[in-house]
Amino acid sequence: MTLDACAKALGIGHARNYQRYESGAHSPDAPIIQKIMRLTNGAVTPEDMHADRIDWLKANKPAVFEGVDAVQPIIEAAE
Repeated sequence: MTLDACAKALGIGHARNYQRYESGAHSPDAPIIQKIMRLTNGAVTPEDMHADRIDWLKANKPAVFEGVDAVQPIIEAAE
């Protein structure tokens, strides 16, 4: 499907908005995630979309992750 066809099938205004979801530049809301899962017959999962978003942020806004490695998981901290 083209970006335009995907955007129309999902009820998104413009192909560019869908492209931003696809690249990870933007995170879709839960209803759009559900529609993407249905449109792709489950081939694209919320985990896929989250991974795309993380990759995009690391490449384009690495400062977002400053200090992330210093955070201790709650379970480990409680032990």
